[in-house]
Amino acid sequence: MRHLIAVLAAASLGAATARPAVVAAQGAPVQTVKGGILDEAKLYVATPPAVKAVVMRPFSATDADLTEGDKKEDTKKMQPIAGKTLGDEFVKQLKKLGVSDVSLLEEGATPPPEAIVVEGKFVEIDPGSATKRYLVGMGAGKSGVKVDGTIKSANGDLLATFTQRRVGVMSGGYKDSMAKLLADTTAIGEDIAKFVTAWSNGKKLK
Repeated sequence: MRHLIAVLAAASLGAATARPAVVAAQGAPVQTVKGGILDEAKLYVATPPAVKAVVMRPFSATDADLTEGDKKEDTKKMQPIAGKTLGDEFVKQLKKLGVSDVSLLEEGATPPPEAIVVEGKFVEIDPGSATKRYLVGMGAGKSGVKVDGTIKSANGDLLATFTQRRVGVMSGGYKDSMAKLLADTTAIGEDIAKFVTAWSNGKKLK
């Protein structure tokens, strides 16, 4: 495997040498991918630089971040745990794919040198409407979880931005939307891990 994953594997043997990130001139993305592994990804480098580690800062989910969808009781329950839920799944999935040096940063922690840093925020944690699901059906009242994120080098060079949304359609007026919000948050963590892996290996992103 080449690029990021290959270098991470070599790093465990002390053989990796980091390559500098080269960001496109004037901040313009070199490629925009829509409707692929992620809903939208803007790449500022063709492939990420070779690094020794991948880290994620827990995505924030403050009231100010949540600018889309409705905020309800289950939203409030999700806000304190959403970032860790997503981050734990991201780490788990990358480790499954063979990346050993991947971690979720503690709040305020400094990323290690020669790492790429994934961070972002939740812009929607909407449990939907059980009433609409019961009375209307046909996908009405569905829940939604959406994030906006960035991938940067440890020194702050922007490598990529992305957006991903998961929508939950629950039938029969299903009221336990917390379970669906948790499942969709976990799924987004997996989606981001798949994207990082595919991008690093020069595979198709769509």
